[in-house]
Amino acid sequence: MKRFLQFCVVLALAVVVGSCGGNSTLDNTEAAVFLTVEVDENVPDIDLCAQNFDLTVGKMTINSSAKNTEANLTSSQDVNLTRWVITPYRTDDASATPSPDWSYDQAVYVPADGTADLENYRIYPLELMRDIPLAYLLPENGGFDPETGNTNIRQSLQLQIFGTTISGKNVATEKVSIAYNFFCLAQ
Repeated sequence: MKRFLQFCVVLALAVVVGSCGGNSTLDNTEAAVFLTVEVDENVPDIDLCAQNFDLTVGKMTINSSAKNTEANLTSSQDVNLTRWVITPYRTDDASATPSPDWSYDQAVYVPADGTADLENYRIYPLELMRDIPLAYLLPENGGFDPETGNTNIRQSLQLQIFGTTISGKNVATEKVSIAYNFFCLAQ
């Protein structure tokens, strides 16, 4: 009886672990299309002391392609992207503190096997550029990053956009990293 009870506990645990395995709706790629993002125009050097508006990407293209190259895509595979997720990470020192993550809702339509060309899309809000660690670079906070000792911070903003196809299938763009060099010339 004791062995049977142990077997049941192990089996129940296996079922629970198996049901948790990577089935997040954000990571779901059940659609017949995959999406890539190309940043065509961007200003990588940002003077925080002169920056008085949200960080934007000059030009970017979202491409929709069939997962199966022999598939005949229809308008039911058109995509409505709605959730933009930005995850900063440091490129100057991987152990240093990055800027806060940020997400927002912005609708973008991408036709199946087509593209969406975007201009001046917001990638990061001004108010988060006033938070640690970028705030360290401002003159009133010392003008340097105490973790690295540098007067600039290099970090990339990793962008991924989530949405659904017209047929209701979840889809997300591949992640793309956009590199920046933050500094303050008013020192």
